[in-house]
Amino acid sequence: MYIRRKLTVKVCSSTGDGERKTERKGFLSLEEAGLVEISGLNTHERFLCRLTISSLNLLKVISEQEGCSIEELNAGRVCDWFVKDKLKREQNIDSAVLQWDDSEFQF
Repeated sequence: MYIRRKLTVKVCSSTGDGERKTERKGFLSLEEAGLVEISGLNTHERFLCRLTISSLNLLKVISEQEGCSIEELNAGRVCDWFVKDKLKREQNIDSAVLQWDDSEFQF
């Protein structure tokens, strides 16, 4: 049995008057998905391309939150970030970047 889940990233930005604005967006924009679709790649290549672009977008978020460049990220820093984000999700799901309910997730 497969459970389909949509992962979203929550982006916060400040308006000019100091107010914070929060919005949710996916890791793959419609424009990026469109580029992949018209690329001429076969099904498996398009999947890998979408996965790679989504991963790049998440790495940008991680590097920003960790205060380093993407080039400075390594497996340890990425794992640490995932642990931190999981703790945020457990305390308040709206404060986490990765938001999903895994209470019904089964292997």
